[in-house]
Amino acid sequence: MRGKADSDLVRRQNRRVVLETLRFHGPSPRVELGRFTGLSPATITSITMQLIQDGAVIELDDVAGTVDSAKRGRPTVLLGLKPDAAFMIAVKISIGMIEFALADFTGEIRERAQLSIATFDMQPEIFARRLIAETKHFITSTNIEPALIAQINVAVQGVADNRLGKIAWSPAFKARGISIVSPLEEAFNIPCTLANDANMIAEGLIAQKMVKLSGTTAAVFMGYGIGMGLVIDGAVYQGSTGAAAEFGHMNYVPGGALCRCGRAGCLEAYASDYGILRSAEKLPDDTSPPSHPVNAQVMFALEAAARAGDKDAIAAFQKAGRAIGFGLARMIALLNPDRIVLAGAGTRALDLIEPSLRAAIEEGVVAELRANLKIETLPVGKDMIIGGTIDAGMRRLDSEVYAIGPALQTEVKKELLV
Repeated sequence: MRGKADSDLVRRQNRRVVLETLRFHGPSPRVELGRFTGLSPATITSITMQLIQDGAVIELDDVAGTVDSAKRGRPTVLLGLKPDAAFMIAVKISIGMIEFALADFTGEIRERAQLSIATFDMQPEIFARRLIAETKHFITSTNIEPALIAQINVAVQGVADNRLGKIAWSPAFKARGISIVSPLEEAFNIPCTLANDANMIAEGLIAQKMVKLSGTTAAVFMGYGIGMGLVIDGAVYQGSTGAAAEFGHMNYVPGGALCRCGRAGCLEAYASDYGILRSAEKLPDDTSPPSHPVNAQVMFALEAAARAGDKDAIAAFQKAGRAIGFGLARMIALLNPDRIVLAGAGTRALDLIEPSLRAAIEEGVVAELRANLKIETLPVGKDMIIGGTIDAGMRRLDSEVYAIGPALQTEVKKELLV
């Protein structure tokens, strides 16, 4: 019986690897799948046949015309993920906004929608009901059969407790401990997840093979808040509740500027959009942060003023860079990462922030710990939060659903009956 269990485990692993390869490389012939995965031709043939039977993979026409007519060979058959095998809903909750995306099994976004909503003063139960209603409305608008939706995955700004499925704290709400997963699962009867938005950026880096399978990468979100997702040895580090790497709410200046979380001196209070604006306007440190996002045009104007030589604006961005840099220096001393990836709307002002950021890192940690460190920036405007939420959801479908597959589940049941 142990041998059969080991065989099933290997088969599940092989199916998952093939699906993962098709996600990254796109439609591929069997011979290429074997080259990418290291699996034998016989194994590739067996696994792909099972995946085709289970409706996860389809054979495609040889649109690339890879056959050399002089060789009289059969046309190469490309295998690809079947788009309508399953769908998922990605939801992004931030200050005053809910965004929805419908993705097919290939990860392609079919439909998107966003809703401006005054979340801050909503009671938890009212918000949960509103989220359910808006999710139902979005699903209806897509014209996708609800039975084909395999999961709903939610990313939220703030502290997400993925163990309890609750938003422990978010600047989007005055209330705390907002239940998300249970209400959605009860309403739709499908699996739901909740995660921090910066962790979803890190998930997107993994899916795009932008991180190594070993080592450590820190994805830092800059914008309406400051967040971090840590990738350690090819997986996002969650901590005990999913709230690991709350970079923006590390204390930077004890008793310092007021943060949206209610505490004084957080790194975010100096480096987020509202922190930079408060500093540029020379407002007192105890000035309450706004309960709404800073208007993008306001930040555009502040960036332009700094580039035009406005000393107060320049000083505000330098202060932000210094705060982020010293925070990163502490992280570097603890984790010795290979790479730091900066993302989010705040990177638009990187030319104003980066000099003081790098200077703070140099001042804050010995040269030997940062000798091989790379600092990179993702393109502004690329929504890595929604994208990473979809990527993480598809990997769960691959490993928890299609790696097993209906055919294999039937075989196991038959053997148990015998």
